Amino acid sequence: MISWLHLTYKMPRKPSSPRVKVWRKLKSLGSFHLHEAIWLLPKNAYTYEQFQWLTVEIKDLGGEATMWESQLHFGLSDKEISQLFIEQINESYIELLKQLDEENIDLVSLSKKYQRIKRIDYFKTPLGLKVREKMIQRRSEFK
Repeated sequence: MISWLHLTYKMPRKPSSPRVKVWRKLKSLGSFHLHEAIWLLPKNAYTYEQFQWLTVEIKDLGGEATMWESQLHFGLSDKEISQLFIEQINESYIELLKQLDEENIDLVSLSKKYQRIKRIDYFKTPLGLKVREKMIQRRSEFK
């Protein structure tokens, strides 16, 4: 059974920049927007710490935030929610694969992008391995 972290928050409408900052942070963590104001991550040391910091940051920005841990019992299964994360991360991997197929690429930039995506690939998708292999292949072309 997977433990999940939930974060709910509410921010003042104005100014909009703090809300955008929080939204960008949630996206950069690979959080899944489960329902209205509920964001979800699988629990591990990294995600726990990041949601803790974000909860504090939201409060510092004048908002309200609550973080909690749960295990699913009814409704969506762990497998179904995991699949939502996999589909979300695979979109990023597919985009990266397209960029790796281009003629003139900035391999350093694409490697950094791969590392950012890999960090939030919580379920270690097979497509991530395919991207890694493609990165190695393209790197060998530059030697």
